[in-house]
Amino acid sequence: MENLRSQIIKALARIEKGSYSTLLLGSYLKEISDQRDKNLFTEIFYGVIRHKLYLDYIIKHFSNRSLEKMDKEVLLGLRVGIYQLLFLDKIPARAAIYESVEAVKLLLNKKGAVAFVNGILRNVNRKKAELLVIDREKSPLRHFSIHYSYPEWMVKRFIEQYGIETAEKIIKAGNKRAEVIYRHNSLKMSKEEFLASLEKEGFKFKESFVPGFYNLLNASNPVDTEVFKKGGAYIQGTSAGLASLLLEPKKNMDVLDLAAAPGGKTTHLAMLMENTGQIKALDINPTRLKLIRENLQRLGVSNVSLEAADAAEYQSEKKYDRILADLPCSGLGLISAKPEIKWQKKEEDIKKMAELQYRILTNNIDKLKNEGLLLYSTCTLTREENQLLIDKILAENSSLELLDLSEKVKKITGLEIKSNAYLEILPGLVDSEGFFYALLKKRSVN
Repeated sequence: MENLRSQIIKALARIEKGSYSTLLLGSYLKEISDQRDKNLFTEIFYGVIRHKLYLDYIIKHFSNRSLEKMDKEVLLGLRVGIYQLLFLDKIPARAAIYESVEAVKLLLNKKGAVAFVNGILRNVNRKKAELLVIDREKSPLRHFSIHYSYPEWMVKRFIEQYGIETAEKIIKAGNKRAEVIYRHNSLKMSKEEFLASLEKEGFKFKESFVPGFYNLLNASNPVDTEVFKKGGAYIQGTSAGLASLLLEPKKNMDVLDLAAAPGGKTTHLAMLMENTGQIKALDINPTRLKLIRENLQRLGVSNVSLEAADAAEYQSEKKYDRILADLPCSGLGLISAKPEIKWQKKEEDIKKMAELQYRILTNNIDKLKNEGLLLYSTCTLTREENQLLIDKILAENSSLELLDLSEKVKKITGLEIKSNAYLEILPGLVDSEGFFYALLKKRSVN
């Protein structure tokens, strides 16, 4: 019979093959009945992904066998065991070692492998105090990479863009557990009903810096609550929630959403428009369009029409009052919620993303009405996908004007963020995920 650690190892093996942590975790938690086991599974699962590079650094220190030559069950079993020994004080060392060794035994019928895992874990436990730390002053790049478990290319970028102190704050924030945020959906229930429902279900919560967004302080399964099932809530990050508010749609407007899945910003726009006007929501993936459709139905949205289309090639004669260009990106602002981004993204992906974003924007600028607004947003922290891209778009389109977002952000959130017209929200400086925004206005042509 499999134990909890063997299930975790299986889940981690799927992450190594490219699965997404948020989707994968939910499927495993459904099969676990005990809440304490759910919590432990989540903690170890995310902890190993977040600290993978550091855990491998420890394994290399105690083993003369290369990681590449280890069976995947052995390597993952060692990561699971060492994470518990170094990061989870409430689990006795003996239990952490035993359960991890048993998991490898269940998954891999090799006596030598089991003995190897047992020996490494016991050795790590005995010599924890002797673990070497890379000197921060001598090699900040190497120190940050190993200590905080980030690929060196990513650390190097953060240091070059933001300086060493801010870079460290961003990196540390990426290793924190992501907050669970509910956006109140007024299409299905009033604010009073929403708050009363949270209190009835025993939630502790606080309103975030974005109005209508609430941080759930004790949520274990936020999709399994009455308020969520009834459509009164949508799970959405606070920085992501700024998009619709910055775009500021009005009643009866025509709005184009260029990359709508899974529908968080689309449904927020619909709520702000009180189900009036018309929102055209595009997505290239029919499966993801199905997810949007499910969210539209649950949240009571009726003013959205969906279309399977590649936004980089989408053709339409219609002109829109508002265009939301929340585009595919490298996702470096979402590492707290999706730590596998650290290992699944490569530096060369950034150039590819920037090229895609450019093609989507240049294909759709002409669909904006005179005096209309286009909001460009990404959940990443790279200049190529953000500032440099918008600079290029502005240089090539004299009819577009970049609007300064600082006053609008202060009015909405109370935060004073230096924007230089653009808005960049940095994890570690703001208690939220990382995001970039640029608001463009199309001047009237005489």
